Amino acid sequence: MSGEPHTPRVLLLSAVGTRTNPYIGLLQDGLAAAGADVRVVDRLRPADLTGVARPDVIHLHWLDRYDLPQAILLRGFHGATDLPRRTLRRLLETGCNVAPIYQMRRWWRLRRLVGQLRGFQATGGRVAYTIHNLDPHEDQGPADRWGSARLIRLADVVHVHDESTAQAVTERFGRRGGVATIPHGHYLHSYPNQIDRLAARARLGLPAAAFLYVTLGLLRPYKGLETLLAAFRSLPGEDVALLLAGKSDSDSYGETLATLAAGDPRIRLQAGFVPREDVQLYLNAADVCVLPYRQITTSGAALLAFSFGVPVIAPAIGGFPSLVEGRRGFLYDPADPAGLTRALAQARETDWQGARQEIRDWVAQFDWREIGRRLVRAYG
Repeated sequence: MSGEPHTPRVLLLSAVGTRTNPYIGLLQDGLAAAGADVRVVDRLRPADLTGVARPDVIHLHWLDRYDLPQAILLRGFHGATDLPRRTLRRLLETGCNVAPIYQMRRWWRLRRLVGQLRGFQATGGRVAYTIHNLDPHEDQGPADRWGSARLIRLADVVHVHDESTAQAVTERFGRRGGVATIPHGHYLHSYPNQIDRLAARARLGLPAAAFLYVTLGLLRPYKGLETLLAAFRSLPGEDVALLLAGKSDSDSYGETLATLAAGDPRIRLQAGFVPREDVQLYLNAADVCVLPYRQITTSGAALLAFSFGVPVIAPAIGGFPSLVEGRRGFLYDPADPAGLTRALAQARETDWQGARQEIRDWVAQFDWREIGRRLVRAYG
């Protein structure tokens, strides 16, 4: 991509669609605003690497979701059976995740991907890899660990969202050059945002005057929700409430959370997919958003909360320390058993008057057009 200026052709390779996460769509728009010709695909096919549509750059995202066997089978079987999609997914995951079968499939698919990318580089193409998760949220075994390490070393450009991840890439993988630290973009205009606090609480059937802690998104074990439930239950008073909203990782995990929440009328567990248009209900109803993750690299959830002006409580790990400070919330030491409880209490005692607009003004700096410009420069 040197010499006379031309329109760089970028292939965004992402197994995570825009229905559940608008990141890729926003990145595509940002790159296009920077002058790139961008396509998005969920799998790399031979036709993507040849002909007039051949890209200059392949930019990979979310390796841990790439070409998963159960996802491929689900696409093939859905419509050929009367089983509900969710039931079919569970059956396929049970079969595909039998360790030896799963690992064999993953090795084969990831080795094929690495081979395709190397061939692309050998003919002048460049590869970029965005690290959303330095480690998979749920360890999928040696194949995925191998694939992640190989891509970090193979990519011409490794894109990270904060300095702590850049440092981890150097320390763990020995990579010193070609690491571009470019922040995660905001979600200021990505979701409807018209409803006010009282109207949102009325719609959700929540008390108007309570101090409300909210966790929003997929309910998964790595998010530390059991710890949050225990910490919240230790808070005194009837003027506080906790809302956990999102689709559960599994029926068994949902049942675990329901058991832990039982008996405390201040806790609301609302399991189920949250439609895009309803995100505003939960975040505009919230006083703070709690993200008690056990493991994290980049937190799109924190950027989403900030985009609605909501302060965040989070552990001092991963990218959180670069985001959560001052009027934007509280960090706590995850090694301290009382750390989360103290942070919950601090948030309740804080005067947040005016903080929502301050937070929205601050997060506006993470503009996708600027991110697109910086990435185009990083591609080389």
